[in-house]
Amino acid sequence: MRFLLALSLSLLIASCGPGDWVEVRSKGGRFSIKMPAIPAETSQEVETAAGSITLRSRELDHEGFKYIVSFSDYPDEFLAQNGPDSILDAAREGTAVAGELLEESAISLGENSGRFLVLLDPSGERVLQIRLLLVGRRLYQFGIVTPTQDRSAAEVARFLDAFALLLD
Repeated sequence: MRFLLALSLSLLIASCGPGDWVEVRSKGGRFSIKMPAIPAETSQEVETAAGSITLRSRELDHEGFKYIVSFSDYPDEFLAQNGPDSILDAAREGTAVAGELLEESAISLGENSGRFLVLLDPSGERVLQIRLLLVGRRLYQFGIVTPTQDRSAAEVARFLDAFALLLD
């Protein structure tokens, strides 16, 4: 019995190489994503065109990169007065405060509209690549900050492509 336990543990450790990431699941946020390690969770009230909303985030600084995933819910009245494009435009404007917008493209996940943004920070030393995704009344924002000289396409794609919506 001890031998089997030791063998199982050895195989588990051997299969967890330095490139393995952990799945981060948010039942309340109804999403999952993979990161190199467990991120810190925060929650804060932010003022928006829709009024005060709660922004829930998970952030991780790891080996020179910063991984961020957040979500917030808009009030029904605001959604009734504004279409997806205007909400995504406002989210872009709020995100673009962090630097110069270098690139923007429309994205989608199923029936859900979104945007992909690339921003250069004011110092010119870091780049934020972020996806904004509007799902019903919820806005998801998930992105990665990298040094300008190391935009590491594989690392960026690995993170951004790991985002998935969880079914209720």
